[in-house]
Amino acid sequence: MVQSNSKSVATPSGSGSAGSMNGGLLPKMPTRSLPSVPRMRKIVGPGVIISAVGIGTGEYLLYPFITSRVGLTFLWAAAIGLAFQYFINTEVARYTLATGETILTGFLRLWRGWAPLFIVMTVVPFAWPAWMTSAAQMITFPLGGGNVTWIAVGGLALIGAVLTFSPVVYQTVEKLEMFKILMILAFAVLVVVLIGWRPWAEIPSATMEGIGRLPAEVPTTVLLSALIFAGGGGVVNLAVSNWARDKGWGMGIHAPRVVSPITGQEEAGSAAGYEFEVNDEELAKWKKWWTAVRVEQFFTFYVVTLVTIVVFSVLAFSTVTQGGYSGGADLGFIRFLGESLQEKYGAWLKLLFWSVGAISLTFANLVVVDMVARITSNILSTIYLSNHARWTEAKIYSTVVWVMVALGALILGLGLNQPFVLIAIAAILNGLVMVVCCVLIIRVNGSLDRRIGISIGRRCAIALAALVYAAFTTYTITTFI
Repeated sequence: MVQSNSKSVATPSGSGSAGSMNGGLLPKMPTRSLPSVPRMRKIVGPGVIISAVGIGTGEYLLYPFITSRVGLTFLWAAAIGLAFQYFINTEVARYTLATGETILTGFLRLWRGWAPLFIVMTVVPFAWPAWMTSAAQMITFPLGGGNVTWIAVGGLALIGAVLTFSPVVYQTVEKLEMFKILMILAFAVLVVVLIGWRPWAEIPSATMEGIGRLPAEVPTTVLLSALIFAGGGGVVNLAVSNWARDKGWGMGIHAPRVVSPITGQEEAGSAAGYEFEVNDEELAKWKKWWTAVRVEQFFTFYVVTLVTIVVFSVLAFSTVTQGGYSGGADLGFIRFLGESLQEKYGAWLKLLFWSVGAISLTFANLVVVDMVARITSNILSTIYLSNHARWTEAKIYSTVVWVMVALGALILGLGLNQPFVLIAIAAILNGLVMVVCCVLIIRVNGSLDRRIGISIGRRCAIALAALVYAAFTTYTITTFI
């Protein structure tokens, strides 16, 4: 079952409902009041979680590798890729603010056939345990060896236990990822102090030199991975609405939260949402909510993620001579970078760099498993197991968590344990998913009342993102094959 975020709030009289698509192929939404906006510290959370996923992939692994090949000339792609995802994230949040539903439930109101398709699009790209495998391999660096497969499987099992026994899952995930972000930012400050100002002076000219150019020195699969995983990528961006619902954003205050079926207090709840009357009083609250969400996503997602990409890239730029690493796109580069840091600053920085990476990647995999379980349980509880006496959303969630752990262990057991290969596969699949998601976001948010729905400018931004993802993914597939 699920736990409700709050009790009902009396509904004021109004002049129109929030959703013109109200009902669709699912039950009609009842009407409740839009809550007042709390202080910003009570809003911050979903942006932190999604940025934590990117910090485990693009920021730590991909952009530093690209920088070692072509210098700082590809940072423009991070700024643009994150801008696309900022618009996607805020539009995903818009629907949850207005209805208390996840964006996927909105998709299902259009066509129930999206249910099995999105389960596949969620599970398949993220079944590959690339993040945990990378973390396991990095743990072996200072140890001088070790069984990567067993370390990774153990890490996956630990993730499963954490997500299963957390009384309110979202709160645990948010606290862990907040710790990770603070750790990364502290490391970033240390890097700034160590490397001085000279490398930073190279950024403007390098950006102007490289803007719009895809460096031939870097495999297209790595470039696509960097574009997709600069931030969330794929259905990770859609999960912003799940986290926003559990955080209690907007109408999400009335919605259920996922709790542990073992340690959490279960209460009845429904995946279907609520609408509010669009009148002057509610619109005033809506504008404050919409401003708060954009601010939260801009600073905790866009700014934090871009800063970490730049910091780790500049670290690689100041430590590894351009072209000085001749290996491929694998964790051999992270080992090489760590050893280069030791030569320049001492063994302590090498160990700190590897430790920060291992923790970051493990926490990124935790978010990935949480995201897959949230989206899958949301779909199953909405379409196939609605109001089921035994299979509550919490029990479905916990089951999916352990299915993901088992799938990851199976993939590793079959010998597919090269992290960059797994990341490249996930990037290609998620690039295709992003195209589908962008189109559906425009359709669903276009169904909301025009006073709270998606604007023309934002439609264009999301459509442009879809075109870029489609073109880049198609080019990568043709090159990869």
